[in-house]
Amino acid sequence: MTVANALSFIRRAHIDKRLRKKLNESRTSEELLSVLDKEKFAFTHSEFDEAFYMWLVKCQEIEEAEQLKELKTWWVMLNRLLDARNLSMRAAVLSV
Repeated sequence: MTVANALSFIRRAHIDKRLRKKLNESRTSEELLSVLDKEKFAFTHSEFDEAFYMWLVKCQEIEEAEQLKELKTWWVMLNRLLDARNLSMRAAVLSV
């Protein structure tokens, strides 16, 4: 796992609708990680954050920075949704 992988992911996710669609179709965090592994994007949350800020300071246009912030918001929300689903599934299993 590396910041370089996170930078590559940000670059590709920004332009690749197919990749974003595959990630959005993930039903669990494990499925999301599987898609990332298949695409050779292994990185941690902190590496993503570091890559995001590295890219952000290099933005020369406000529009470019806003697009990058939108990508980060999408990524964070997707991860939160999947984390919530994982918790719901675990709670359902425990209540049985």
